[in-house]
Amino acid sequence: MDHRYGVLAVTTLSTLMAAIDSTIVYLALPAMGETFHSGISYLTVVVTAYLISTTVMLVPAIEITKRIGNRNFYIIGFSLFTISSLIIALSFNIASVIVFRFTEGIGAGIMTSSDIPIILGAFRRGERGKAIGLNSIAWSIGTVTGPVLGGFLVAINWRYIFLINVPIGMIAIYAGFRIIKNDRPVKLPLKYRSAISMAVFIIPLVLGIALINVYYIIIAAVIFPFFMYTQVKNPVIERRLLKNIKFSLITVASFLESFVFFSVLFALSLYFESDLGIGSVETGLLIMAYPLASIISSPIGGMLYDRYPNSEAIMAAGTLMECVPVIFIAIYLRFIPELLLIAGFGGSMFWAPSTTMITDAMGERYRVQANNSMFIMRDVGIITSISILPLFIMYFSKVNVSLGDIFVDRSMVDITAGISAYLLVTSMISLSSLIFIYAYHRRVRKSTSNGFP
Repeated sequence: MDHRYGVLAVTTLSTLMAAIDSTIVYLALPAMGETFHSGISYLTVVVTAYLISTTVMLVPAIEITKRIGNRNFYIIGFSLFTISSLIIALSFNIASVIVFRFTEGIGAGIMTSSDIPIILGAFRRGERGKAIGLNSIAWSIGTVTGPVLGGFLVAINWRYIFLINVPIGMIAIYAGFRIIKNDRPVKLPLKYRSAISMAVFIIPLVLGIALINVYYIIIAAVIFPFFMYTQVKNPVIERRLLKNIKFSLITVASFLESFVFFSVLFALSLYFESDLGIGSVETGLLIMAYPLASIISSPIGGMLYDRYPNSEAIMAAGTLMECVPVIFIAIYLRFIPELLLIAGFGGSMFWAPSTTMITDAMGERYRVQANNSMFIMRDVGIITSISILPLFIMYFSKVNVSLGDIFVDRSMVDITAGISAYLLVTSMISLSSLIFIYAYHRRVRKSTSNGFP
């Protein structure tokens, strides 16, 4: 096998694993709520604990990668993810599920930090967009497999949805040792002080958003001046990268787009299972259209990026195709599978070009920094969008459902109105990414007209 495609195959396994895990867990939430008699806030934390640790891990990962290299760090992350999945499957209370979902997220953060830089390092310029697009197919396959397989597994026992990660992880760990070259650590000064200050600031900020807790946000606000002072003196993300127009504007656009990318599956899984009373298998089939479209659009987006210079037009088209159908779903709650098919196509059309543009904005030296910064912003967007769903349901229900078991007493809860408003708000936020895509287009056109490449 060509070494490049061997590397792509191995890293694609981690993408597949993360994708299956991310979509399966949505279908499992009602069953977990009944098992542990937990309310929507606790179940939301099952989702956000994973995202919090994934996001926070991306900060020190920038520095750790310099010391041990991408391959070794990648394998450590895979091992941690696999072991945590096994422990979650054996958990007997919601607290242990949350703790080990947090640990599982650390492993996912390590893999996220390493896999795209490994792929870009293996492929030549002109092939990288296609490689990222092919890697994204695994995400799409995983998110297709997740709802269908998850629906069947949850119908038996929700614990099986975490056990599925174990054989995939074992195969990928072995293959990683055999196929991925052991890259040399980058000999750059380590910025532990800056990395620690960033982590100390991000942890309470993300916790405050995820748990809708003003005290954590106040703590983050108090820490912010010290964090800024440290970053000004010795920034983890170098100023040259932050000043790069491609990196900065497309990263903000990616952050805004992330608000609808996962929230639509989370909200609709809850709507179908907990409001309409549809079974997990049928729910999986209903939402399958969203990731199914991504299998087609992910490589198309990557190949278009490689062939055509106006990548911002591809991202703008993808954003419109993703957000407009979700707005129609929010308003009418009809023709959901058909509209999800269009939305899924658009979301992945945005993903491959934006990921490649951001991560490769300033070449190999800055890839880990750029990649991790991009995923930190995306994860914060996802965490925020998922965390605010209980607020919409509580507002329209006129009752505090955060601590009660909403899956037992449905008569008190107006899930439909809350989810409609929620999807409308998140899709409009994502649609605002067009402002930054257009701003990038204007800057590129201005530079070209002035004679700069």
